[in-house]
Amino acid sequence: MSLLLTPTVAFGAALVLFVWIALSAWVNFDARARGSRHPAIWGVFAPLSGIVLFYYLFWWRRGRPRERPPGRVERATAVVVVAGLGGLIVGSLVSPPDPTSQLTVWPIAFACCLPLAYWLVRARLGTKGSESAVQ
Repeated sequence: MSLLLTPTVAFGAALVLFVWIALSAWVNFDARARGSRHPAIWGVFAPLSGIVLFYYLFWWRRGRPRERPPGRVERATAVVVVAGLGGLIVGSLVSPPDPTSQLTVWPIAFACCLPLAYWLVRARLGTKGSESAVQ
């Protein structure tokens, strides 16, 4: 089956590219906060290769604590990445296995996963100092 390029499919493909760039930015921010000498290299190669991404997430990060808390942009990129991966999983489970259908369903699944991703990132990367400053 060929990929029929409609505006909806083009939007889904652009959203895939956006999430991929957000993944690169988040890895770069996280590597910089953990004291990497070359965070841009992690940011470039982690999204390109699943093996490098898994190595970064499950091995390299494990022994390195953060030197500074995550900023607002880092949390926003993390929300986009988590919602993108969640939308990819949900979209692949509820749509037929052809690329056109998956690129049509995936933006809707992404949008539905955004509140859950925001909650997960806020619980995991939220700053406790900002909550006490409001009071």
